Order: sequence, then structure tokens, then C-alpha cells
Amino acid sequence: MSQRATSIDLAELPLNQGQRMVCALDVPLEPVLLAGQAYQVLADADGVEIEVERISGGFLVRLRLSASVYGPCFRCLREVKLEVNAEQEEFIPLRPAEWSPEDLSPFVKDLLLDVAGLARETLVLGLPVKILCAEGCAGLCPTCGGEVHEGPCREGEQPPDPRWAKLQDLHLE
Repeated sequence: MSQRATSIDLAELPLNQGQRMVCALDVPLEPVLLAGQAYQVLADADGVEIEVERISGGFLVRLRLSASVYGPCFRCLREVKLEVNAEQEEFIPLRPAEWSPEDLSPFVKDLLLDVAGLARETLVLGLPVKILCAEGCAGLCPTCGGEVHEGPCREGEQPPDPRWAKLQDLHLE
């Protein structure tokens, strides 16, 4: 059974150097918006696994998640279910003032780890560039709107728009 949490206070963890803690958390994952389309996210039964290890100078945090992502194919708009398994590591220093801001995790403030934010980034980085129903999805026909892989265009060849007819007389060479 996993605990429901969106953040962890690293300062309160009873860890000495070299020790680690692993736990499963039930982290709410908001829908992901890609190319104007919303994709619903459902974490697997194990939720999000987080491992915190106390190392020299700070903490090493590993987050692993398995989730199902539901939404439209980028090309044909058919409903797609995509399984995502992703992992991410973050180093969190005990003395962040000694580090430049770009080296610090945006998910930590005063040793309070935003698990929900880190899980969301891990999920988004684990997604493919384009979510497709099949690797070879050809998309929709620009003429009839039918799915290209289902066969030839239902409307056949359309006559050219009469407003552009004069351009056929133009011979550029």
C-alpha cells in the first residue's frame, strides 16, 4: 500500500551518511498537455517509487514511475494507451548557497522536495516526442478526412478550385 504525498521534508528523514530509504507514494498526476491535446495519466498500482540516499554533502533522490497515458494519436486522432516507465535522479545539497542556481533542483526549497513536480517532469521526459497509435501511422487524408491506412481516399481526386484555374495557364521555367 502506498502513502499519499506530494512533498517530502528531507531534513526530517532519520538518515545518516550512506543510509537510504525507499517508499512507494500515491502521487496525484495531473493530465499532460501536449500540442494542445490533454493526455490523462493513471499511475500503476505501485504509484511512484522514491529512493532517498544520504550521501556526502546532501541527498541523492531517485524517482521511478510506471503509468498509463491516454489520449489521441498525433496523426490520426485515434485513442491511444501508452505505457510509460521512467526514472530520474536529483542531487540535493545540504548547503545550496554554495551552488549556482542552475545546478540546483527546481523541485527543492529549504530541503522540502516537491514529489508531485518531480514526478510530472519524470513522466513528461519519459514520453516519446510524438504519441502515435502505431509506429507507421500515416494519419488522416487531407481531402476526405479518412484514415490513410484504411485504403484509398473515399472521395477520389477532387477537381481543382476554380478560383485558382488561371494559375494553370502560367508556365514558369
